[in-house]
Amino acid sequence: MKTLPESKSVKGRTLVWRNEPFTADEPLVAWQGLLQARGLHESDPFFSPKLSNLPDPDTMKDMEKASKRVVQAIINQEHIHIFGDFDCDGVSGTAILTEALRAVGAKVTFSIPHRSDDGHGIGVEPVREAASEGSTLGISVDTGTTCFEACDEAIKLRFDLIVTDHHLPEQKWLKQDVSEQSQADTSEPLSEDHLPSAFALLNPARKDCGFADRKLCGTGVGFFLLMSVWKRLRESNVDIQFDLRSLLDRVAIATIADVMALVGVNRVLVYHGLQRLNTQPAVGLQALMKVARIKKSVSVETIGFYLAPRINAAGRMRHGEEAMRMLSTSDMDEAMALAQALDETNKQRRLVEAEVFKQAESKLGGHDVLAVYDEAWHAGVVGLAAGRLARKHGKPAAVGFVTPDTKIRVSLRGRPGFHIGNLLNDCAEYLEGFGGHAGAGGGTISDDGWDGFVQCFGTAVEKQSKTAGDQLTQSVDGILGLDAMHEGLAERLQKFEPVGQGNPASSWLIENVHIAENRSLKGGVTRLKVSDGSLWLDAIVFGGGVYGDALERGSIVSLLGQLKLDDYRGNGAVQFIVEDVLPTN
Repeated sequence: MKTLPESKSVKGRTLVWRNEPFTADEPLVAWQGLLQARGLHESDPFFSPKLSNLPDPDTMKDMEKASKRVVQAIINQEHIHIFGDFDCDGVSGTAILTEALRAVGAKVTFSIPHRSDDGHGIGVEPVREAASEGSTLGISVDTGTTCFEACDEAIKLRFDLIVTDHHLPEQKWLKQDVSEQSQADTSEPLSEDHLPSAFALLNPARKDCGFADRKLCGTGVGFFLLMSVWKRLRESNVDIQFDLRSLLDRVAIATIADVMALVGVNRVLVYHGLQRLNTQPAVGLQALMKVARIKKSVSVETIGFYLAPRINAAGRMRHGEEAMRMLSTSDMDEAMALAQALDETNKQRRLVEAEVFKQAESKLGGHDVLAVYDEAWHAGVVGLAAGRLARKHGKPAAVGFVTPDTKIRVSLRGRPGFHIGNLLNDCAEYLEGFGGHAGAGGGTISDDGWDGFVQCFGTAVEKQSKTAGDQLTQSVDGILGLDAMHEGLAERLQKFEPVGQGNPASSWLIENVHIAENRSLKGGVTRLKVSDGSLWLDAIVFGGGVYGDALERGSIVSLLGQLKLDDYRGNGAVQFIVEDVLPTN
């Protein structure tokens, strides 16, 4: 990791090169330098994501077996039950499976667990209930990989359960004799996935799978199951009128909400999902966008800040079924009522979250291991509080609440460089059940196992921290002169959309510019005019108070940020979105 000279910013971050260093004073040189640094060419498929480039769904482990069973159920008019989850990924996946299967004549019911009463996963009782009500096939969404008891119960009831998930499987450590260990290339003990006895288990995170580079969210896995089912229905000469592309808006929302990497298969899905959101969104999403007062084009940022939190609010504060109903309804009046309810629930969520975070900080009292719980804390916000702690302290945090049966249920969050799923695996001996992936996860602890968990969690975090890197860094793609700040470059940079996790927006450094004008606008926005002595550039700062006097008129500074077209002024105008400042005087 190469740092830039004198690179400590006002926000306390060290600037590092994302790839190889380069400087450009012309827009074309900047564009070519960026392409070279990211290993791309202008003609690469990366810049023209096509649905036809999606991989064959049948190359996913267990897919052929799963889709054949679903087709059999559709043709024979068997009852199918969808076991969802209560977060944005889970309710979105439940919505697309329910809508699509009903559209081809399947008899479908669904259930979504209550966060505090039921927790994550498929319970034994819901399996029994589905079977007793006549269902012969179950399909999970975004859950099930660690639900051993539910899968065993399904076998007893002769109820075929297909798991679609993306969370890490539990690990089973393998014994080795001395000769095997000495011949191994690593000092780590060998392990294999410990998988439940499901009829079929669709999960790219399986060691024997790896479909789509293991980057799909749960809804994404469900979408590929539908692709395989549609393929087999056509082979069976079933007349299909339902277009799976209509589901891509919810696939995109789930992928972004679950902070999946926007590369490869996910880039294709989200690219086309955003097009759908901006042209023909589902009725429920139309209503949610109205309630959220979204007037511009929907982007990754729009979903992350405005849509996903409102969808998640249902499962956090009330019941995820409300969000699922909104995402699947075709009635605009019902959609508006549900969207408005979610908006109010989200306001409540923000207040409760802030209070839990404040109390968690107080209970930690400066303790080095960020693990804390309280019986009074709301189940729906402990994960968000853990996320706040992780961001503030730069390492993973575990925040929990107490269930009615006196168990401690914890939610874990981290920061880039740490892997939450692996942390949970390292603490498995203290967890009665758990699940997670790189960015988030959770588990259940008995009340007498808390101290052991805290000690183990601290050790696991410390172990990962040796390779996690410095959190106070900001990547830079290149150093640009004001000559390079041209609409042609800004237009080309739009080709990287959708940007986000795994496909970051380009960050540029402009050095030693003079602040010629500083105007404060509403909402904490500041407009700047900066100059290098001969050229001028408009810049905008959101939440500029953090920079103190650094941006005062007359200051000489270096600015880090993004170059974008100025949609407000139009006519090819560009502006620089300031993300950090380096004082030079």
